[in-house]
Amino acid sequence: MKLREVLLALAFTLVPLSNAYAVKYDVLELPSVQSDLASKSLIFSIEKFGDRYFATGHFGHILYSDDGGDTWTQAEVPVRSSITGIDFPTPELGWAVGHEGVILHSSDGGKTWVKQFDGNRYGTEGLAYYKKLAEDNPDNEDYPYLVEEMEFAISQGADKPLFGVRFHSPTYGHVMGAYGMILRTEDGGQNWEHVLHHMENDSYYHIFDFAPLPEEGKFFLSGEAGLFMVGDVNEQTGKKINSIPWEGSFFASTDTADGAIVMGGLRGRMFRTTDAGDSWTVVEKSPTSAIVDLVRLEDDSLIAVSIGGQVLMSKDNGLTFAPLPITGGMPGSIERIYTVAEGPKGTILVGGPSGIRKLALPQ
Repeated sequence: MKLREVLLALAFTLVPLSNAYAVKYDVLELPSVQSDLASKSLIFSIEKFGDRYFATGHFGHILYSDDGGDTWTQAEVPVRSSITGIDFPTPELGWAVGHEGVILHSSDGGKTWVKQFDGNRYGTEGLAYYKKLAEDNPDNEDYPYLVEEMEFAISQGADKPLFGVRFHSPTYGHVMGAYGMILRTEDGGQNWEHVLHHMENDSYYHIFDFAPLPEEGKFFLSGEAGLFMVGDVNEQTGKKINSIPWEGSFFASTDTADGAIVMGGLRGRMFRTTDAGDSWTVVEKSPTSAIVDLVRLEDDSLIAVSIGGQVLMSKDNGLTFAPLPITGGMPGSIERIYTVAEGPKGTILVGGPSGIRKLALPQ
């Protein structure tokens, strides 16, 4: 799911000399086109839920595979927005998010999708919501700023991308993305509520990734400019941790078997915490380009991938990472990678500008 801050909304507008003939290409109005090349085109995320793999990409591409990634079927999707993240709390119920503030829902295991929300609604519904809170709470100094933020969102249109989605139950979930965007649903997406005022993210930094914490009901959010927040499902808050020894963006994160959290980001920097962010250690690894995805395998080893195509593995819960000789040439380097997932029988699936590839891990 990754290097999301450089992925621009894919929209195209034709403006002829005469406004009477102006034609607007709106990715929110047109369905994704079926293509035999979908699995070989730009892929942003690959995830496994149960026995089914999912991949998401540009032009509204959502694909699924039931044979370990050997073949892929393209789902029916009602938009052409880039799809950046996906989650399935049950085998049948799934949600996906993407550019233009899109939230999609599937009730048939990912074969077909409907649109639940988009970036146009983000601004208009957010403005009404925060205006009401400001009127009801005249002494609160935060709500007027949020009213201005929603007015700005409306002026910008549906351009703000969502980067991640996480459902804690079949009905309760969060979506998150650029400029601090975060929404919550408690009814399976029938309604999406703004919760920006519950987050300690006053600079509205992008939120790129999340991972569960050992304590029940808690998870963390990582993102731009060293952003690290601990989210609490029960208290419905996100509290900023200020101890991170790094002000660069974090694009990827994962939990480890011993309860630690490992994060990676710009310049290949990686850090590890065992106490939910109170203290940090620098992960030992060789130099790489930006770390854009991390995954924990079934044997509890960790795989990290970089935007430049390096693949690294950790066998010690993220204390150290070593490059893997996936192909010939420079060890651990193949091509640009945006995402990685564990494949079947000692393989990983990677995605990027050239689509999906299955790679064998060294024995």
